[in-house]
Amino acid sequence: MQSDVVVVGAGPAGLAAAARLAESGRGVRVIARGNGFTHWGPGAVDVLGRVGGQVVERPLEAVAGLPPEHPYRLAGVDALRDGLDWFRRFAAGTGLDHEGDAGRNRRQVTALGTLRPTCLLPAPAARELAGTVAVCNFAGFRDFSTALCARALEQAGLSARIGTVELPAWDHQRYFTAVELARAIDDDGFRAQVATGLARAAAGADVAVVPAVLGLRRGHEPWADLERRAGLPIVEAALAPPSVPGLRLFAAWRARLDALGVRWQFGFPAIGVERDGDRVTAVRSQGASRAVVTRCNELVLATGGVAGHGIEANRDGTLAEVVAGLPVQGFPDRTAFVSPRFLGDHPMGASGVRVDAELRPVDSSGSPVYANVRCVGSLLAGHDPTVEGSREGVALATATRAATLLAPALEDAGGR
Repeated sequence: MQSDVVVVGAGPAGLAAAARLAESGRGVRVIARGNGFTHWGPGAVDVLGRVGGQVVERPLEAVAGLPPEHPYRLAGVDALRDGLDWFRRFAAGTGLDHEGDAGRNRRQVTALGTLRPTCLLPAPAARELAGTVAVCNFAGFRDFSTALCARALEQAGLSARIGTVELPAWDHQRYFTAVELARAIDDDGFRAQVATGLARAAAGADVAVVPAVLGLRRGHEPWADLERRAGLPIVEAALAPPSVPGLRLFAAWRARLDALGVRWQFGFPAIGVERDGDRVTAVRSQGASRAVVTRCNELVLATGGVAGHGIEANRDGTLAEVVAGLPVQGFPDRTAFVSPRFLGDHPMGASGVRVDAELRPVDSSGSPVYANVRCVGSLLAGHDPTVEGSREGVALATATRAATLLAPALEDAGGR
């Protein structure tokens, strides 16, 4: 097989890089082990939520104070702005409007009642929490505690009470998942009856908080319809994975890439590369009976670092990048992987591949290892996307930078 660009990874960085390269007219193939962070994340775009343990209110201003090796400093603020603007246009075009801007963080309510800082919120999570908040669950749904959520909201200074929304008769009376309930709410008749129950459970409240299960296949339309029928603003609270808002977003990504002619190889991970001097000439991936070789002009690695299985830890404390064998700084021994505190900032989370200003991986001397390999997203060293709340922002900024760099490079390659 042959492709102009091979993108390895189907998380936020890989999907964004594939889309932007394809939009520029390049042939792209995505090779992925499986679903990426979209299925785990709450559907929002985190840019920078915390620095040095302190909550960040103005992420763009805070970027200037980050270390020079941080991915935002390497990609540049312009790439971050461009990536966010592009994402908002893309999401809105699929019926998944996001609200907010990079100038100031907003707050997303979670199932625990916490208010996590984020930059762009999906519209169903973006309504203001003001006045009396009715925290409502759907009868029989076990992954959301109204009492726990309401108590935390009250501790945050809000007036909250709880309610239960009775569901119409359906095929899952004893036990059901968030995805099953979201699919049911896609149905107009089912949703109409849910709206009646929600209006009753939230009567007298100014806004209702419900688990993030308001439809799966029709964008934000089911949420907007429920608001109209129930007669009050509705806020989706982020749940534990699998994330329904994340699944909505992944479906939109997939549809966009299919429309752009991007080829997919899903479920068979990349396992190595072929080289010619300082260039990668092909990517090897698992196949049903033998390894599959995809020849390429350029390679974009978006494998997600340790969390995405892009980096493996060895028993002696060393770390290994699993696709191209890129250098990764390790630890003296395995005990240094983690913090003494279970909920502390674990050093392993900041492990990654060092790159230059063109996102090419570099060795210990700072020289590029390969001329035609770019690394994007959480694979990059210099940041911990979980601790600092920057996963989607770094993904969009570095994908934008990589697409900008690769478009002219591929024109020069002349289809080699």
